[in-house]
Amino acid sequence: MNIRHLPLPFALGFVLAISSVVSNTPKAQAQINNQSDITGTIITTSDIVGGFATGGGRRTITAFRTPQIRNAVNRAANSVNVQLASGNLPVVATVTPTAIPGPVQQSLQCVLARTGNVDVCARQVEIALVNAGTSPTVSRNLVSSLRGLTARGQVDPAKFRTVVAAYNALINTSSDEFLSTPPEELRAIQSVLAVLLNAAYTR
Repeated sequence: MNIRHLPLPFALGFVLAISSVVSNTPKAQAQINNQSDITGTIITTSDIVGGFATGGGRRTITAFRTPQIRNAVNRAANSVNVQLASGNLPVVATVTPTAIPGPVQQSLQCVLARTGNVDVCARQVEIALVNAGTSPTVSRNLVSSLRGLTARGQVDPAKFRTVVAAYNALINTSSDEFLSTPPEELRAIQSVLAVLLNAAYTR
């Protein structure tokens, strides 16, 4: 099954999407609003996440812009965990429409949900990206940022933002050849991010 894709190319689309889902909020204000679950992020867009710069001794936290966005993203994270565990992750419509191999889904599920031997699974995903032609450093940063993103169906907005930034860095530093024939691991990561971001926009 294909899912609706974002209207912009992935690198740009994910950047814009995250900014509109996550934001930084002064800690005092967040407590007044009684938003207990505001330490997660999407990538760098202001509709989903937003915020204020730190300064004057005040701390800021990253939060989803609304409880509805937070709840929708967390429901999508639960769904992603189930889909990956059963090998049924939907494929992003903008890439090859064939199913992502089960072992790739299992490795990514291990990393995202922190199930099984996360170090081994992360290494498998990282090696696959590097062998396909990406920078070892950029690949390591992306895979490291993915650890625990959907664990227990609770997406941390700050972590979400970090993942999107790491994903965009990989896309922006990759060759046209790599992007024209992406490895299955990248297709799986794209699909997961698309599911989470689409949930935020269709809440």
